[in-house]
Amino acid sequence: MTRRIGKLLLWLVIADLAATLLFWGATRLSDQTGKASGGLGVVFYTDNAADASARIDKGISLLKKKKVDRLLMVGGHRPQDGRLGSQEMALLAARRSGLSGRISADVESRDTISGLSNLAKRADTLESGKIVFISNCMHVLRAKAIYSSHKGKQPKALGACPSGGYNPLDIWRRAHYEAAAWALFLLPEGARDAIIDTLRGDEN
Repeated sequence: MTRRIGKLLLWLVIADLAATLLFWGATRLSDQTGKASGGLGVVFYTDNAADASARIDKGISLLKKKKVDRLLMVGGHRPQDGRLGSQEMALLAARRSGLSGRISADVESRDTISGLSNLAKRADTLESGKIVFISNCMHVLRAKAIYSSHKGKQPKALGACPSGGYNPLDIWRRAHYEAAAWALFLLPEGARDAIIDTLRGDEN
């Protein structure tokens, strides 16, 4: 019996690692940096300092190469901590690039879902004509799905992923985070909002 359980656990681990590798490989196709040609670059907040730095550098690179016209940082509003993550990233990007006039932040969005909801309501989103999501490729895939779920005519969104990020443990962690985030997105809105309020804080 013990040997059976051991074999089952081993096969579950192997299946998990295989699924993670397949998911990671498939999402690499989300990187469309070469197709970017102007419009609004949307950089998603993360509380992982290394990931945040890589996303900021990717956004700055696109901005300087004129592959995007402006950068908008979204997410990271943490009322329970008194933090505005998107604003912190915008300030860092402005210092690194010297292009503060072309970098702004959505200080109300807490996460990908609310960030994209706010994005869909912004007049400058429609005016931009093009949008480039800047994040790791696994996240970009989910962001595109959420973005496309909004009603109304929105500019087409491309994805641009920072280079690197080949640490196996980090890939495994990201893949499982994304699996949980997909499950959250698919929940009924009321249940989803209640969970997000608990995880991210509710200023009300």
